[in-house]
Amino acid sequence: MYGAPPARPVLTPSAGQRSRTGLLLWCLAQWVLVPLDLLLRLFWVPVLAVVNAFDDLSLDRGWLRSLVAPLTRWVGPGRLAREWGSGGPRWDAHMEHLCAVALRAYERQRTTGRRDFAGWTYLRYGSEGNALLLSPKDYRGLSSERIHEIAAHRGLVARSSGPFGITLTPATGWTSTIIQPNGPTGAAA
Repeated sequence: MYGAPPARPVLTPSAGQRSRTGLLLWCLAQWVLVPLDLLLRLFWVPVLAVVNAFDDLSLDRGWLRSLVAPLTRWVGPGRLAREWGSGGPRWDAHMEHLCAVALRAYERQRTTGRRDFAGWTYLRYGSEGNALLLSPKDYRGLSSERIHEIAAHRGLVARSSGPFGITLTPATGWTSTIIQPNGPTGAAA
């Protein structure tokens, strides 16, 4: 009853900051490795999807996630700037963006009644049950405490998902109000 508030659960550790040398080497190598990986998957993944369809007479979306996986490793200018720096505001803004993506996905789920994630949200980030799944590389510049703070500010709860990363789920009593940097928008459900 008295004393310190309960500690927030420890999250799956991030992928860790890359060295600047490693980041520069990847930025150069990605121009060859990512297209090569994508090209190989364009030929191999459809074969696996057809074999899977004949094997159990169903077709799941896992093959599509496997097909776009190389694109998620691409380091563009925004990600380069975020990973080059020492963290701070750029990682906070990125986590705010991820929380906004999660809130939009949950709002779509609430309005359409579907229990799964669809579109680029699913392909880029994935899902675990009814929760948006983030890879450890998506929050590599943030501490567990900071992730909890940002998620709580947006009405989300961050939980560990083992080696896969963390999940963002709506907090209890969640409404459809999306908190923007300029203030709340939307109507409460």
